Amino acid sequence: MNPTSLIAQKERAALLQNQRGLVWLLAFSGVLSAFALLLISNQELSLLDNAQVVYMMTGTVTAAGAVIAVILGADAFAGERERGTLVPLLTAPITAKQLLMGKALGLLNAWGVMYLLALPYLWAVGAGGQNLLQAMFYLALFGTPVVLGFGYLAMALSARSGSVMMSLLTGLIVLLFSASPLLIGPGLRNSAIGKALDWVNPFSGALNTFDAVIIDSDPFSGQISRLLLVLIWLLLMFLAARATARHPTFR
Repeated sequence: MNPTSLIAQKERAALLQNQRGLVWLLAFSGVLSAFALLLISNQELSLLDNAQVVYMMTGTVTAAGAVIAVILGADAFAGERERGTLVPLLTAPITAKQLLMGKALGLLNAWGVMYLLALPYLWAVGAGGQNLLQAMFYLALFGTPVVLGFGYLAMALSARSGSVMMSLLTGLIVLLFSASPLLIGPGLRNSAIGKALDWVNPFSGALNTFDAVIIDSDPFSGQISRLLLVLIWLLLMFLAARATARHPTFR
């Protein structure tokens, strides 16, 4: 087995067999459970159109997945350094590129697990309604690059700063700013500044696509520009992680 696969296997085991990894997955499920119960049990929210409820759930899954990705990414290099395992890793017969690819595959595996965990919740709030299958498809298509992009951003910060706390706080601040469309009303988003941010914010691109295909049943052809936005975001963050991983901070 090559070094990249070994690192990816180690990351997968840390998520599924390690107590801390299982706690993060439990927290992810807890957030989705609480939100699903709120949508179903609250009298006012339960009166929402089914498509609107599914749209809200897809946005929540993307945001919660990005939070976990930032946590895992912040630990990728700085965590190894703080545990005293980074230097032994880099002095072993493994290149910095192989280490990064192993961590990146581990992050992809983590999102895959979170995506599978999210599907029953989407079904629970959207069964019998319109565009449920489309919601699942577009969550994978747009949610994956958005979530992984934030994970790679945290990896870049982790390799550069050498501090889990600094990487985590910075990554979460960027995520909070990017996810602000979940918090602000449509009136502010329709302002000039809001529209400008929508053009460059990958999180907004994903949310706007969820809105368009789940609520308005728009075709795929109308989502190509937004797909390019989230793919460019993914590529830029991966390149940033690769650049910093070549010379990680040891102290």
